[in-house]
Amino acid sequence: MLFRIDLHLHLHLQQHSPRTLTRPNSCIMESNPSSVAPPWKYDVFLSFRGADVRHNFLGHLYDALDQNDIETFIDSKLGAGGEISRDLLEKIEQSNVSIVIFSRNYADSPWCLEELEKILECRQTLQQMVIPVFYHVEPTHVRELSNSYGDALAEHRKTISQDKVETWKRVLIEVADLEGWHFDDSKKESALLQEIVDYIMKELKPLSSSSFDDLVGSGSYIEKVDDNKYVI
Repeated sequence: MLFRIDLHLHLHLQQHSPRTLTRPNSCIMESNPSSVAPPWKYDVFLSFRGADVRHNFLGHLYDALDQNDIETFIDSKLGAGGEISRDLLEKIEQSNVSIVIFSRNYADSPWCLEELEKILECRQTLQQMVIPVFYHVEPTHVRELSNSYGDALAEHRKTISQDKVETWKRVLIEVADLEGWHFDDSKKESALLQEIVDYIMKELKPLSSSSFDDLVGSGSYIEKVDDNKYVI
């Protein structure tokens, strides 16, 4: 399956979309030419719970990004045990975008939650773009810390300090409240992957408004519906 980008389609969508995904903190400091962007080593960092997505959605997403020359970091040892390494934290700092794949058991892993805490820190201090993907989990379950997410945090309270659990609750809510994608059985995985790749490409390679002068016609648009679901 090809995931190459149709540049004219991107320009067309950007011109005609009445409601598109937006990022709260831009990684590209166009308003201040003297600003120096952080030294990104990776375009994208993928945060995920390996047991939930490693052998299906994660591999397909990584391949789709790679086919479009989007430099992506994926940790093959995630969740192997022990404390999160300083090297992995540095990989997060060196990434322009973090895609957080919220799956059913994501919050079970203290490693994933430590990683998420670092991602939110980089969003606040380095203007890193953060995109949540809700994979077979309702966005409200993450935002409201209910169902499997509430159960996971209750288990963490038995062995981890109250302050740390409260921090994890805060970062889960904040990241889950960002705009992103909700994937369930109602939509084809290939369509969702293409939307994500298209959006990342657009954000990593912005074009000036002069590029839209000669465009004509009508186009699709991304619309926000209930519970942070996005549809074309």
